[in-house]
Amino acid sequence: MLLKMGAGKLQLEHLTSGLNLRRVGRRIALHDSVDSTNSLAWEYVVSSARTEVRGSPEAENAVDGLVIFAEHQSAGRGRLGRRWDSPRGASVLMSLVLRDPTGDLSGDALSLLAAVAAVDAVGAATAVTAEIRWPNDLVVNGRKLGGILIESRHDERRADGAMERNGATHVVGIGVNCLQHRNHFAPDLQALATSLELECPQPVDRVVLARQLLLELDRWLAYPRDWDAARLREAWVRRALPLGQRVRLRQADEVFSGQVLDIDPAAGLVVQLDDGGRRWFDAASTSLMDHS
Repeated sequence: MLLKMGAGKLQLEHLTSGLNLRRVGRRIALHDSVDSTNSLAWEYVVSSARTEVRGSPEAENAVDGLVIFAEHQSAGRGRLGRRWDSPRGASVLMSLVLRDPTGDLSGDALSLLAAVAAVDAVGAATAVTAEIRWPNDLVVNGRKLGGILIESRHDERRADGAMERNGATHVVGIGVNCLQHRNHFAPDLQALATSLELECPQPVDRVVLARQLLLELDRWLAYPRDWDAARLREAWVRRALPLGQRVRLRQADEVFSGQVLDIDPAAGLVVQLDDGGRRWFDAASTSLMDHS
């Protein structure tokens, strides 16, 4: 019987019991409080590289599939340097490490994939219907339920006196608000944010959601060659706020407005601008200001 998470902390035996995970969650670390699960994930990556025999297959894959869960983050972060705040024990806060020796996975594709997996996990664990708001917000009834932060570092190795890139490591950070009440959010966020507790008529169990996140991510990532960009795009579009919306976007110091035409897993959002022409907006450098 699973522990009801309103009664205590996440526990490893409850997270992994009975799961047949092939890649995601082969190794799980639980922490009470960290500055950021993504930051800690990178520490694991660096530590593994130092202790293993460099260049061996074991060293390359030692941290692949590692998942870090934390009850609290003192310096959680979102996209574009924004803070991510959550009361202790109120959310599912996790980071997943992925080794990508061939460089086939892009940050944009992983952002779409993680959003699809998170929406499906929320639906399976709570029957709450969440949607994706580009590029990586989970929303319910227009309010933000969670977010995703993808960080990538390319492997650089010296060959014949020059540095060359050879593969990459990615950290996929996911945060979902679970047990928050309205007054847990800052006054300026109370009309913009929500939690599963506020949206779900049944009790919310963080373990059930965490387990489902592991399963949904593993469905995609255990055998990444089984899907392509077209399948990922179709899955994302079916779960996203409708294409065709009008948007205002900020990129660097410029603001753009127009109508969304398409989502490209490799390039980002495709927008027909009001002042003419089409433009691709990269999720890593663009902020969605509003939409209708």
